[in-house]
Amino acid sequence: MRSRRALLLAALGATISGPVQAGTAPRFASLDHGLAQTLIAIGADLAAIAQVPYWDVWTIEPPLPPGVANLGVSREPNMESLARLAPDLILSTPYLEGVRHQLERVAPVVSFPIHALGTSPYANILAATRRLGELAGREAAANALIARTEATLAATRGRLTRLRERPIVPMHFVDTRHVRIYGANGIIQDTLDRLDLRNGWHGPTNGWGFATAGIERLVEIGDAWVLVFDPVPPDVAAWLAGSPLWQGLPFVREGRMRRLPNVHAFGTLPAAARLARLLVALERDHA
Repeated sequence: MRSRRALLLAALGATISGPVQAGTAPRFASLDHGLAQTLIAIGADLAAIAQVPYWDVWTIEPPLPPGVANLGVSREPNMESLARLAPDLILSTPYLEGVRHQLERVAPVVSFPIHALGTSPYANILAATRRLGELAGREAAANALIARTEATLAATRGRLTRLRERPIVPMHFVDTRHVRIYGANGIIQDTLDRLDLRNGWHGPTNGWGFATAGIERLVEIGDAWVLVFDPVPPDVAAWLAGSPLWQGLPFVREGRMRRLPNVHAFGTLPAAARLARLLVALERDHA
């Protein structure tokens, strides 16, 4: 097995000072949950991530391995904990460039531009998956993850028929008056595209792949299915039950709303595969 030093020198093309134990895989810290998803899926050694409590709410898959340390808020990571963990490599994104100078005091930083670029992130996700495979010395596992995900999407595409009859509007509730609707420039739309499903939202989306809209604008979606991802804030759930505005929307009156477990809207290949599986279950049980 190649040493951590050899792996990182080959991948980064830079000299890394300090002792590195030979014969072991590099240890990673990640400030981004999407990158952490990929690391776990390829079997890399993940020592720490930002915002551990959010994993089971917003990211979910793959399960977070036991013992992964919590670095706190991604834009204000706990530098003492990070230094104590002494990872070989820290993963970040351009969104977090403001803290890079702090992170580099602990270990080399690799930043992956995936989301918030105003374009489809799928090609960037594939590139990041392969790059992470190189950095972790897990190239075969990274290629297998890509092949497995694309096989899942292809198989799912052949199983969806009723959902293809209407457009789909995927969204989260922000509060009692606003929703976040997912469309172009995001992994959710990329997954819908690969499943030959239409998005019923025709308004613009931002660089992250979503639009924040008032609930009243949902009258614009016509005969679409509305997929509401968890979590729905408790005050929102209580408000919906008694809201004439919500109850009067055509898709609510006609039973075209479905609630789904959450999918990481800024995730990587595990998020796409999870959405595909949830849509198969929806096709089977509720559509």
